[in-house]
Amino acid sequence: MAVHESGVNYQNLIRDLAEMYPFEVPEVVLIELIANALDAGATRISIAFDPGTKVLVVQDNGEGMDAQQFDEYHDFAVGLKTRGDGIGFAGVGAKISFNVAQRVITETRSESFVGGSNWYLQSKRKLVWEDIRPENLRGIGTRVEVRFRSDASLPDWSSNAITQVLRRHYLPLLDPTFLSLYQQLRLYSNSLVFVVNGTELAPESVIVNLGLAHVREFYPTRAGKRIGYGILGLAASEYPISPDVCGVLLCTRGKVIKADLFNQFPGALTPRLFGVVELPQFVQFLTTSKTDFLRGRKHREFERLYDPIRREFKAWLGELGIQPAEISDSDEAAKIERELKKLLDDIPELSDFFGFRSRKPVLTESEGGHVRATISPGAEVTFPIGEGEGGEGAGPVDAGDGPGEALVRDGTGAQTARPISRAARRGPKIAFAEAPERVDLAWVDGSNVVINSGHPCYLRIGPEPRARRLHCLFAIGAAIQRFLAAPGDTKDLILVDRMMAAWGKK
Repeated sequence: MAVHESGVNYQNLIRDLAEMYPFEVPEVVLIELIANALDAGATRISIAFDPGTKVLVVQDNGEGMDAQQFDEYHDFAVGLKTRGDGIGFAGVGAKISFNVAQRVITETRSESFVGGSNWYLQSKRKLVWEDIRPENLRGIGTRVEVRFRSDASLPDWSSNAITQVLRRHYLPLLDPTFLSLYQQLRLYSNSLVFVVNGTELAPESVIVNLGLAHVREFYPTRAGKRIGYGILGLAASEYPISPDVCGVLLCTRGKVIKADLFNQFPGALTPRLFGVVELPQFVQFLTTSKTDFLRGRKHREFERLYDPIRREFKAWLGELGIQPAEISDSDEAAKIERELKKLLDDIPELSDFFGFRSRKPVLTESEGGHVRATISPGAEVTFPIGEGEGGEGAGPVDAGDGPGEALVRDGTGAQTARPISRAARRGPKIAFAEAPERVDLAWVDGSNVVINSGHPCYLRIGPEPRARRLHCLFAIGAAIQRFLAAPGDTKDLILVDRMMAAWGKK
């Protein structure tokens, strides 16, 4: 019988993997095993936990692993899944489990491979796995059995508790309307079912189950096609799915990534505000732990997906009569925008973030009168309102920050461009909001940076123009740095805001 060794310092790697997540290790193990089953195209995912033996079993009827995938499943040196390929990692749930587990038994069957492994700790620094013959798996799929250590501190995993974990992390997959969407998008079958300790969970409407009132349903679109689905509502109780979880659950491929209030402060109703939005395209922006979004240089692309959801949420709050912090432009904002433009040569991040002029494909007329795609200065072309394809006008007049081109092929096979019409919007947009309840000097709201005019530091500075402008530039820099930072680093970066708030109150 072949015995294989995982040839890396597993203790450090396992600890580092676990620290990527904001949840306890057993919960991470469960949600990652489920993610792998979903990525494998499973239509039935069974979860069982025996509190007496401390054994967790997750079994699916997905496509199973081939020989290469089975090796990578055990290999700590293998790269994590490419961003955009799915919502799980190859074997990360099993690997992380060794923080609190003594053994993992895995069985898998695919069209081309049948294999099994007994993976265990041989010593403190030695993790090995032995080949075994599958005994518990009859059809195509994968079965993972995690045997936790006797001294491991585990949650109360009753059937109800496991169901709550599913609701917190995979709520859309328990709703028939969302399941129909996944079927239409060819992501999952609408017959997908979870089985907890032998009992099937029947799909339930989120609207009915949470007693949502004032419901607003909407469908994010792109190029006139529906690409997602969302619901907003006022829950019958506070924090309806998990303590301290409220707001809009942003989901991709059935997995809840984060809860978001879009920088709004609705007051006493906040714990009852609830929504679920599924947008499969969000998968390309997930962090390594897939519990938040990476924006950075893809900020504008991300915003094209994110901003329509924010606007739906704000409009819905307005229908409820909730008036969040008002954001307003001012002459001072325009002056600050001009100051920012002067910094481009020294701070290229500002150009990337705000969409200042750079060398990107835009549309210009050729000598023959055809509009072709060429490289010219400008973010993306803007045509005058009412001009563009079929219109008469001067052509490109300014740089914009939204989609401004459409490439098609003419009869000769040459690539030509058909411009669209839209209004120009150049450079950064700065706004002010009076939000004294926030510690933030400023924050990013879509393509804007909002300066907190209710912050104690802002109020203490007073009306002197140069001092106030210096404060605003400082606040903008802190906000963008925090926005572009990795999610785990943002807590440390709020120190400056807290320090300035304390100074402002002295």
